[in-house]
Amino acid sequence: MGIGVPVITDYEIWENNPEKVFGVSKKWADENPNTHIAVVKALIRAAKWLDDDHNANRPEAVKILSQSNYVGADYDVIANSMTGTFEYEKGDKRPVPDFNVFFRYNATYPYYSDAVWYLTQMRRWGQIAEAKSDSWYMDIARKVYRPDIYEKAAKELIAEGKIQASEFPDFDTENGFRPPQTEFIDGVTYDGTKPNDYLKQFKIGLKEDDKV
Repeated sequence: MGIGVPVITDYEIWENNPEKVFGVSKKWADENPNTHIAVVKALIRAAKWLDDDHNANRPEAVKILSQSNYVGADYDVIANSMTGTFEYEKGDKRPVPDFNVFFRYNATYPYYSDAVWYLTQMRRWGQIAEAKSDSWYMDIARKVYRPDIYEKAAKELIAEGKIQASEFPDFDTENGFRPPQTEFIDGVTYDGTKPNDYLKQFKIGLKEDDKV
């Protein structure tokens, strides 16, 4: 109806924040290891294609997504967030090339620190009722996020000549954690290896000794 106006994008709240995930059950992964790797390879290739040549393939992707058997929304609506600009209100269109990132900045890599951040928010707002140790956060992250599977898929793509090794993280040194992040709108630094220290920095929300 032309009434709603976006005030800010999530990219401006947390630059290069993690969003969508591909997840499967452990049972399915254990029973279908080759299919699992193949799907991850396909997702990595699709993500790279979307980001190639400064998002040059995005218009074609938008055409596909606008079909009724996929998203089915108008081309212009999908293109507003996919093709490198964002229209905050009618006529106020600004360049935001990284509003949607699929492969750049290791966007497809399943960082443990991303999982830990979501868990800290669940704790902060009461979805996790009891205080947890830092090691608990790490254990849960390692059960759900699987950089080992990602690495297998990536190395197959490298061996097949589909993607260059330089386009992936350095798997020999990667520990699954991003460096401390300072790109939040609140200015609070997040270190995924120290979730409880991160939570202590907030005036609002549950702390170590609080219970729901």
